[in-house]
Amino acid sequence: MIKHSWRQLILLFSILLTIGPAQAQGGEDDVIQYGKDCARLIADVPPFNCLNGEIIKVTVDGKEPSQYTANMSCDRPAYLPYPKTSDGACTPYSRVQTIRDDDIQILTLCRRMYIRPKDDPHFDSIEIIMHNVKTGSTCFMISKNFGGNPKGDDGHRVPPPTEETPPKGQLAARDLWSSPKEVADHGCIFCHDSDPWMYTPWISQTSQLPADPFGYHSVDVGGPFEAWPKPMSINTRGNTCTGCHRIGSLNTCGARDVPTFGPQPAKMIQSLPWMPPAGNNGGEKWSMTYQKSVEDLQRCCDNPKAEGCLVEPISKSILSYEKKLKDEELGASRKTKPHP
Repeated sequence: MIKHSWRQLILLFSILLTIGPAQAQGGEDDVIQYGKDCARLIADVPPFNCLNGEIIKVTVDGKEPSQYTANMSCDRPAYLPYPKTSDGACTPYSRVQTIRDDDIQILTLCRRMYIRPKDDPHFDSIEIIMHNVKTGSTCFMISKNFGGNPKGDDGHRVPPPTEETPPKGQLAARDLWSSPKEVADHGCIFCHDSDPWMYTPWISQTSQLPADPFGYHSVDVGGPFEAWPKPMSINTRGNTCTGCHRIGSLNTCGARDVPTFGPQPAKMIQSLPWMPPAGNNGGEKWSMTYQKSVEDLQRCCDNPKAEGCLVEPISKSILSYEKKLKDEELGASRKTKPHP
């Protein structure tokens, strides 16, 4: 009887050893499962070649320099803080491409953080933003390497985050993409709090950015992203700043301690020199048109409950829930109202 029990234990242990890695790969923090969840909410991402993307220009005094150097200054540096060991935010030849821009918006970004030849296929961070215009569902993907490995990743064939097995000799999705928890640790929503797309001077030099400035926007894929704060829209009546876009309640509105990147100043204040695009007509004219609107927004960012502040959700699920509550309240009031 004892011998039989030992045999059963050994057999059970062998089975656990066999299926353990597969279970680990298929867990809730699995890259492939995350890719499939995002595909279900939004769409499948095809394989792509970083070199097919449009180059984001790096200029000095309006011209591309004959030579690029580490930690140089430039007209429009990358907005996201790069690792201190990198060649800096003015490293040339990052590439961006829009794969879809209809009811589904998919943008890929291949960043250069170390100086290499223009057509070198290696990149130091590979990223995807995908967005469903109808539902508002948004997903962020980012490579495990964010400038930490100077060799970079080969961007000749970037695997879809849903690809279980790559073609022979090609980069595997599980080797490239960060797990959901690692993506969540980057805190993307803190800066992408107004809508999925950030029109910084760096990336706005290209023609590749989709637009959905007033559409629904929510990261509703679950898992570690449930811990992300839910951004709201901050506004006042007749505000001239929000005629083109929202002001999100997170890092757009105020200074925040953003995961991975540390303390970040309010994006709204940083972006004043860029906005509006016609703002070069003179400081006095700009102030007459926008100064009060900026001050009103700053007041509401500091205290969203202040008089005159309009705070609204930008997630369709939240809006639907609020509508449901209002409908239920209306239905209840109708039931209790006496007949004449």
